[in-house]
Amino acid sequence: MDLSEKILKLRKVNGLSQDELSEQLGISRQSISKWESGQATPELNKIVKLAEIFDVNTDYLLQPNETDELKLKTTILEKQQHEILHRQHKLQNRHFLIISSFVSLLAISIIVFICRYVMFPDNGDGYRFLGKTLLFCGVIAVIVVTIILNYRHITKP
Repeated sequence: MDLSEKILKLRKVNGLSQDELSEQLGISRQSISKWESGQATPELNKIVKLAEIFDVNTDYLLQPNETDELKLKTTILEKQQHEILHRQHKLQNRHFLIISSFVSLLAISIIVFICRYVMFPDNGDGYRFLGKTLLFCGVIAVIVVTIILNYRHITKP
């Protein structure tokens, strides 16, 4: 693999457009295009800057080596695996939040039903205020527990 192919692959692996890379290097997009097509070769100071941007050494950029190509492919696969794991984690968090919210809503409904119709029915016996107080405390407790569980689930490594 020659320098032009390495620049193209490294740019794509790092998710950079030609415009973004040219901006980081302080040159035109057309220069990047010429480098990648093999029509021109970057100056030495730009090769050093490319090595810094892509987090590789200049030897990798300048010398053809099969080992370096395997390292690049490994890096590509590791980044793809990291992206897949990140998406999976986000999806699991979303499912957990949906389920915990549903369970919280169900718990609040049960508390309301028990306080309203079982423990303190409205029959004029003076317990209505106590029932509303217990209902309020129960709902607040369920909400607090849900928030704590969701926070702990999302922030755990």
